[in-house]
Amino acid sequence: MKHTPKPTKQYLVTSVARLEPNPELLINILARVPEGLIRYDTLCQRIQLDRQTRDQATSERVVRSGEWWYDTTRLSAEDFEERQQWVKPVFPDMNAAGIFQQDTIAERELARQEQLATLTDPAAAQRLLGRMQATPGYTTVDALCPDDDDKALLESLLDVEILRKFDRIIFDPLRIGSKTIRHLAAQHRLEPLRQHLIALLETAEGHTLSQEQIATQFDANVLKELLSLPDFTLFNVKVKAKPYNIPWVRLNSADAETALIVATDAVRTSWDKLLTLCGDMLRPDAKDGKTTRQKVIARTYTVGIAAKRIGVRQQTLEHAINEGRIEAFTDPEGTMRLPVDAVEGAYNNPEYAEHITAFETLTPRDISIVINMGYQSVRRRLQKAGFTRSDPRWGQIRGRWNLPDTYREFREILKINTEMLRAQRESMRVEEEERLAEERRIQDEMREELRARLVAAFPTWQHEERADQRIYLRVGPPNSGKTHKALEALVAAGSGWYLAPLRLLAFEIFDRLNQQGVPCNLLTGEEHIEVVGATITAATVEMFNPHASGECVIIDEAQMLADADRGWAWTRALMEAEAPEIHVIGPEPARELIERMANAAAIPLEIVQHERLSPIKIADKHWPLVEMPPRTILVAFSRAMVLSLKTELERNKRSVSVVYGNLPPEVRRKQAERFATSETDICIATDAVGMGLNLPADYVCFYEVEKYDGRTTRPLTPAEVQQIGGRAGRYGLSTIGEIGATNKADLRFIRKVYHEPAATLTHARVAPT
Repeated sequence: MKHTPKPTKQYLVTSVARLEPNPELLINILARVPEGLIRYDTLCQRIQLDRQTRDQATSERVVRSGEWWYDTTRLSAEDFEERQQWVKPVFPDMNAAGIFQQDTIAERELARQEQLATLTDPAAAQRLLGRMQATPGYTTVDALCPDDDDKALLESLLDVEILRKFDRIIFDPLRIGSKTIRHLAAQHRLEPLRQHLIALLETAEGHTLSQEQIATQFDANVLKELLSLPDFTLFNVKVKAKPYNIPWVRLNSADAETALIVATDAVRTSWDKLLTLCGDMLRPDAKDGKTTRQKVIARTYTVGIAAKRIGVRQQTLEHAINEGRIEAFTDPEGTMRLPVDAVEGAYNNPEYAEHITAFETLTPRDISIVINMGYQSVRRRLQKAGFTRSDPRWGQIRGRWNLPDTYREFREILKINTEMLRAQRESMRVEEEERLAEERRIQDEMREELRARLVAAFPTWQHEERADQRIYLRVGPPNSGKTHKALEALVAAGSGWYLAPLRLLAFEIFDRLNQQGVPCNLLTGEEHIEVVGATITAATVEMFNPHASGECVIIDEAQMLADADRGWAWTRALMEAEAPEIHVIGPEPARELIERMANAAAIPLEIVQHERLSPIKIADKHWPLVEMPPRTILVAFSRAMVLSLKTELERNKRSVSVVYGNLPPEVRRKQAERFATSETDICIATDAVGMGLNLPADYVCFYEVEKYDGRTTRPLTPAEVQQIGGRAGRYGLSTIGEIGATNKADLRFIRKVYHEPAATLTHARVAPT
């Protein structure tokens, strides 16, 4: 059975931060450390120890010795000196509130005694534990259990975790912690290798060998662990060139001066042996040296320089060396060298060089340049040949697909063709720059021509205040807050105009501002209402007086610039307004035209992008007249059709408002108000409803998808569908926004056209001079 720990005790409740040092705290920490001692740096993980306060935690029970603290009730001074050499204690588990998560070693020892009493043979188990007590806290199975009966008893103690096993070591968890046993197991594993390295060094002259010699017999990570053991010392032999220091290893017990002399002589003698491997040929850029080392260097290439000489990548040459295609050796300083005669032989003899260049990898791009074939065609050929995941080597494709016979020829053709391609690209770049310069010249001429035409059409647009003006182009779909933000700017400016395409829309702004306590006049072709103290006027665009512009002018529905009949009024307002601040409101298709006009007039332009404030979608199914949902704007395109639909809907007991262009202003206002106040549930309107009227409609339903534009009957454009349909789901007035039609065919048309991009406006209209 396994021991169940007792509930933990709270000795000190502290903050989540590190603990304040005191003797009681250190006693309780060490009481839970199996080894009975702990290092300064380990304590600092949770205790605020520094050089001034570390002695505050000592007491008669806890003694500090150097960087260690140990429990005198569990360790003598001699025990401490011995154990500090090999133990790796850890801080006992403690939660954020300062509560220890384990019992003390003494409490766990009492629980162990209770647990032993429940075993089949407590006395035998106690004898085995007594044998373990005579060890440092760990041992091997064979050392602890010389006969099979003891081994069976050991298994029972391991089952209940009185003793534990890690790797091939048995240990007492009340004397050895987890980190210590891992360290001991690593040392135990390294022991045969340690003995092997000691034996190698003992047989070597001066008990020393170069690290390079030793590295051939050990894994790199294992060697690193071995050299960290106290048995061995690492030292350097200085040389005059890189790497400047050559690492050697000696036994720690060996004489350091003797080992250094032996290592230095060995490095010097090694150069003498290498001279016979170099041959007599000197590098073209080298002079013969006086020392053996200088002579070897003059007769050899390093791998990097040799690769450049042969004309391959360094990794290619290294591969050829590993495959034995060219001679190479490593000098005493650890540098790999190639004899000059071997490198020059490859440089002067292309056929010999092919033994090396066969390992050079080629990119599909380089192959395509050499054989004048498209990149994708080369990729397909390589895939057919089996090169699907890596680039091919020269030796694998040499002679295929009209490739040359040698790699040197391949590189020469690649260089020539690459230079030709570079020249072609440079020529194309120059031609493109010339083309762009010509386009800029033409645009400048067109701009000057446009400016001249503007002067002719609008003689007053170049007034003195023009340089101080700024146009704010507010672009976005219906119901995106464009007009709202522009009106805020108008009110802040204190004087100016709001210019609308419809009398009804001008009245709506007139009414809204006055209700907000901002005095506002109304000026349309049919009405003129002056309000006392008003410095702002809401007007139809034709009534605008640019010479009394005030501080701010709003030009709404700017896409009307292109309207054949009324566009002149928007153009005049934009070009002749004298206000310092002009807010132009329109959809995306009007952006480019207005930018061009502002550019031509040299008026600073700032574009403000708006996004729709409420969601909108196309209806899933059509709405017949008999199923028309309430809060719907039903759209038709003639007065006769509007009145016909009104009659039919009222016959079906539906309450109806109508809004169309020729209604008297007062009647039109009352009709819109009836729908806005839910007195009627359907508003039948012409496309005038698309010009910014704020009606609380959840739905916009097209009864017709064709209109007569004064010349011909045609389908609605994407811009018209988007502008009219966008009146559904008005932000702040409605929570639903759907666009539909009264039959399936028209609904399909609406769904298609609504998502098409609207045509960009290209021309603004002007009135005849």
